[in-house]
Amino acid sequence: MEVNIFNLERDHQDIKETLIERFRDILSGGDFILGRQVRAFEEAFATYIGVKYAVGVNSGTDALKIGGLSLGIKPGDRMVTTPNTYISTAMCLSIHGIEPVFCDIEPKTYNMDPEALEYVLGREKGIRLCIPVHLYGHPCMMDEIIEICKRNDVLIMEDACQAHGAIYNGKKVGGLGHAAAFSFYPTKNLGCYGDGGIITTDSDEVFEKAVMLRAYGQTAKHVHAVEGFNSRLDEIQAALLLVKLERLDYWNKRRRHIAWLYKRELEDTPVVLPDDASWAYHVYHLYVIRVKERDELIRYLREKGVATLIHYPTPIHLQGVYNRLGYKEGSFPNAERAAEEIISLPIYPSLREDEVVYVSRCIREFYGMGGNKI
Repeated sequence: MEVNIFNLERDHQDIKETLIERFRDILSGGDFILGRQVRAFEEAFATYIGVKYAVGVNSGTDALKIGGLSLGIKPGDRMVTTPNTYISTAMCLSIHGIEPVFCDIEPKTYNMDPEALEYVLGREKGIRLCIPVHLYGHPCMMDEIIEICKRNDVLIMEDACQAHGAIYNGKKVGGLGHAAAFSFYPTKNLGCYGDGGIITTDSDEVFEKAVMLRAYGQTAKHVHAVEGFNSRLDEIQAALLLVKLERLDYWNKRRRHIAWLYKRELEDTPVVLPDDASWAYHVYHLYVIRVKERDELIRYLREKGVATLIHYPTPIHLQGVYNRLGYKEGSFPNAERAAEEIISLPIYPSLREDEVVYVSRCIREFYGMGGNKI
């Protein structure tokens, strides 16, 4: 059996005709940039998250960049995040002169450790922004992070690029900090057909600044108040995302069911399974396990036709681009240990139960356990 890590064609099969019809409507309408579809999607997404505003931009990276700059972060300031995320979380602002500082993770959810954050904020000077990453779709411990940041006069921008629809203590992520960033990369829980992103906020000031920054700093056509960017969510992408937003909760429930199946099949194996805290609604953008014998298991699964990935093999503080920051191996032991052991297994809404059982059986056979639990 062949089991892909993603299967977008299968995921979208039941809405394919609607997507094609919506695409044709945009082509015939001739409205392609910041038109009715973008406005409609921004309003729908803001309502879905439970915030006043959403600003569509051309990628999750730009959502982080423009979101941070809209909060008033400027060159010479510093930001803190975790090192076991995609590099754009740090690079989105470091390229604009905002130096990244890192803190370690707590090992169950791989998210920002509040105790480590408090230690860093007490030791490092000039940090004005905290970017907690809701990694793999599991929310961070936001009450603790918010309280620590408030005491240290630090703003919060959530990196929710992997957490569309995730819930923390009854409230959707993306509405917990001063601003948040989402990515609509095609494989996300809510993905478009190219690049796309969005900023969410309850702040009038952040909203107005983000709207200017995404379109050359304009306040009106040919009136430019600040230096800005060309970063606009395409009308076509917005139209298709509107269709898919209606399916997001169902798709997330499917992901959670698949995660339950994996847990049922693998909970008696040596594999460390993902955590799902009682206060969290994990949306399983990725299903990430930990094993000591990672390379051997990856090879074995590949031979059996099972695709896997590693998110992410090298923590950001050990990437060459940030050698100047002076971090070394051992600086963040929890993040580094996780990076050596994690494997992402196939998970997507249309993954079939027999495919989950097959992947699980292959893992059980690798450990000499054989069979499946059903």
